[in-house]
Amino acid sequence: IVVTGSDDHLWKMWAIPDGNIIMTGEGHADWLSGCCFHPSGTQLVTSSGDTTVRIWDFSKRGCILTLEGHAHAVRDCSWHSCGDFVASASVDNTSKIWDVN
Repeated sequence: IVVTGSDDHLWKMWAIPDGNIIMTGEGHADWLSGCCFHPSGTQLVTSSGDTTVRIWDFSKRGCILTLEGHAHAVRDCSWHSCGDFVASASVDNTSKIWDVN
């Protein structure tokens, strides 16, 4: 399984090697810059030019949390290995650690 983010404001999950789309996430208002699987594989975090970071739950098939606080585009995001924290880095010259619990 591979996840991609794009200028079309969507992320897509693809099955490999057949290339079928398994799931699509819609909700960001600008391009996506980063996608990272939760260590358990049950969630995804995405970052966007819309200044937000979003957490998606695969079982709920949608966004369960929007993290707001950056003043400019967010360039990347990543889960901590314990799965309780997300890191984000923005063009506003800040990085943030989010406690998602």
